Amino acid sequence: MKKQLTILAAITALMTACTTQKILTAKAQGGYAFKPQTIKHTPSQVVNHGYWDKPAHLTGQHCIVIDTALQQADYYVGQQLVGRSTISSGKAGHGTPCGTFKILSKDIDHKSSTYGSIVDANGNTMVADYTAGQPIPEGGQYKGAAMNFGMQITNTGIWMHEGIVTAAPESHGCIRLPRDMAQVFFENTPVGTPVIIK
Repeated sequence: MKKQLTILAAITALMTACTTQKILTAKAQGGYAFKPQTIKHTPSQVVNHGYWDKPAHLTGQHCIVIDTALQQADYYVGQQLVGRSTISSGKAGHGTPCGTFKILSKDIDHKSSTYGSIVDANGNTMVADYTAGQPIPEGGQYKGAAMNFGMQITNTGIWMHEGIVTAAPESHGCIRLPRDMAQVFFENTPVGTPVIIK
């Protein structure tokens, strides 16, 4: 019951933050202004927006709230917002599921079992964009796409991990974060942490 109340408090805090605060200035890492992005960027215009400012003494239930409309992930400890990152969630046809989940497992150098490339014996790319089930050319072998700092959200292949972030839906359903934010989320998130996706 206490855990449910904490999660509800986190949602309430998120709603308040979204409606009353258009720009959030971080104190951490020299500080800079963060504003949710609504314009899609190309992979050559990747974004790296985020911050982390968790006081050393702060304790409480960890909770990650992902807003697919704003393309951002907010990190709470107790009722305090301590981090925020721009994301790229699932694109059309590969939507990110909404609901309440939890971190099932973590893998710092996870590789996709569904998406990747086909390489030859020397590591040269034969097929750049491969999906499991497609034919593999003779002499080729599957190389799963890197999903570093991976945190498993569902048993159906949805993970939060490092990836190309354009502040627009781009993934096959996973939650991509810029490298720095993927790392800090990974390092501070225990298995079992609630994840709310809306």
